[in-house]
Amino acid sequence: MGTVNGSGKVSGPVSQNDVRRHNAALVLGTIADAPGVSRADIAARTGLAKATVSMLVDRLRAAGLATETGRRPVAGRGRPATALTLSDSGPYGLGLEIGVDYLAVCRVDLTGRVRAYHEHPADNRAGSPSEVLGRAADLARVERTEAEAAGTALCGVGVAVPGLVETATGILRLAPNLGWQDVDTGAAFAARFRAPFPLPVSFANEADLAACAELWSGEHMDLRNFVYVSGEVGIGAGFVVNGRLFGGAHGFTGEIGHMCVDPGPQGARCRCGARGCLETAAGREAILRGAGLRE
Repeated sequence: MGTVNGSGKVSGPVSQNDVRRHNAALVLGTIADAPGVSRADIAARTGLAKATVSMLVDRLRAAGLATETGRRPVAGRGRPATALTLSDSGPYGLGLEIGVDYLAVCRVDLTGRVRAYHEHPADNRAGSPSEVLGRAADLARVERTEAEAAGTALCGVGVAVPGLVETATGILRLAPNLGWQDVDTGAAFAARFRAPFPLPVSFANEADLAACAELWSGEHMDLRNFVYVSGEVGIGAGFVVNGRLFGGAHGFTGEIGHMCVDPGPQGARCRCGARGCLETAAGREAILRGAGLRE
């Protein structure tokens, strides 16, 4: 089977099914990047033949992934073009977040609109990784059941965690504020979630995902370069460079909470084991302690 390289082109031996899937993904991605785009626009942007684009758009509409939203005028002569967007009534994704003191689950449609959101207080430091991931999977399963009862289909799950997720393996290498290290999060989650069919489940750093949300559907979609800083118990950041998330070689670039800001023996001890990390001076616990307050 062929693979899709960084340029978006298919390399290696491929079948007709591979080509169709790749082209369908290309068309769907174009619609996602430019809501209101027409079939002619898609052909011009992708280099695909207009007849191929029309066929693929029809298939995407039939699958509930894309929809027509009326006509818009075109430059010069000709019929008004039919605008295309992602469907807000098609498949949905589940988002989960594992925080230090809460679990959250949301259901999101293809346009990025949050259809349901539930947050549950939880002391996740007190439980083992398998216990916490099991509770998160239980919440996801309840949300999946409710959505399926309403006639919508689940297409994937994304889980945000407050730690270092190795890009190549998906292993959570370190989450100091949870006390986790080298956790195969995907296996523990899947064992409890028990999807009735193969389903993509991905884990990523919470600040990186927040940066992606701003890039794709937030108030700063027009920005190509920015830093999103997340600050709760811990401090993290997501770096967007040239319109893409920049994670570095292993996906650990955004761990600014563990930059040393108070070197030497006088620096406060951090949960990661080092002294003088930014979190020890500007994290939630440090701020409350400095104000004479308790959590």
